[in-house]
Amino acid sequence: MSSVVRPKIAIIGAGVVGLSTALHLIQKVTSAVVHIFADKFSPHTTSDVSAGFWQPYLLGDTPMELQRKWSKDTYQHMMEVAHSPDAFETGVQMLSGYTVFKDEVEDPFWKDTVLGFRHMTSQELAQYSGQSHGWFFTTFGAECRYYLPWLAKRLKADGVKIFERKIDSIKELGSDYNVVVNCAGLGAGKLAGDQSVQPIRGQVIKVKAPWIKYYFNNEDLNDIYMLPVIDSLLLGGTHQVGSWDLNPSEEDRKQIWEGCCKFIPSLKNAKIEADCVGLRPSRPSVRVEKEVLYSGSKPVMVVHNYGHGGAGVTLHWGCAKDAVSLIEECLQELDKSTASKY
Repeated sequence: MSSVVRPKIAIIGAGVVGLSTALHLIQKVTSAVVHIFADKFSPHTTSDVSAGFWQPYLLGDTPMELQRKWSKDTYQHMMEVAHSPDAFETGVQMLSGYTVFKDEVEDPFWKDTVLGFRHMTSQELAQYSGQSHGWFFTTFGAECRYYLPWLAKRLKADGVKIFERKIDSIKELGSDYNVVVNCAGLGAGKLAGDQSVQPIRGQVIKVKAPWIKYYFNNEDLNDIYMLPVIDSLLLGGTHQVGSWDLNPSEEDRKQIWEGCCKFIPSLKNAKIEADCVGLRPSRPSVRVEKEVLYSGSKPVMVVHNYGHGGAGVTLHWGCAKDAVSLIEECLQELDKSTASKY
């Protein structure tokens, strides 16, 4: 642990990555003064549009060993939350269902992480025309319109202060904090000078269909899925790289609705509640690493935690753990720097 008296840490971003990093930080560095800065909060974050479904997705060139580690750590965390007395207010729930394919594919790297992974039987596949292969497994979902307020509630109870403020440069905070943590999602690229960050537009339809209790995902048409959240279903979706358009599209809605109803005919009489759009913060690989920036001659210790694409919830706790380890390394380096002056 750092010998810095009550180290001050600033976290930029109040989505699932920023809040979970803050929570793990105060659990590990109990003396830390933690402040969160964001210009958007739940229910207006990208995380809130997501179904929060645990399954590694859109991770590009992220090293496989990190995908394994981060996703497994997060799955275990979500299981603990779902089984805790707080589960009723977290939005985290256990979900079982089907992922189908037109042709046979290799099993995923995470098959031993999830509960009850198996291949679908011929009887199960017969429900879905044209599909010859599939998986059944049990996973977890974290509906962020519940999960984010629960995280924020825990943080505030532990003395973390949350400020509504748009940060245009990491250096704005450098003089007041020992470490600045960049969890700004799509905005993280600008803060880090990282031009590889780009949006992947996702549109979903929120419907009321209480008779459906399972998830469905067509991996050949990876934008056709049906994911239960606490009191509704999310039907998706789109995967539009480079699009910044936050307006729902009638064309996209038609494609989603017809695609989902083709596989799940019982959806045809579901009540449509809303069309939602979110911009996934994508880059070639997830970035969790430290960096030293300079504000004039003053060094600013920075930890980056961004670029999670479509797997923010799937990786959030695992990435938070590694980000906090890097924060601790930064504090240790500050200790050494301070000691060398005496």
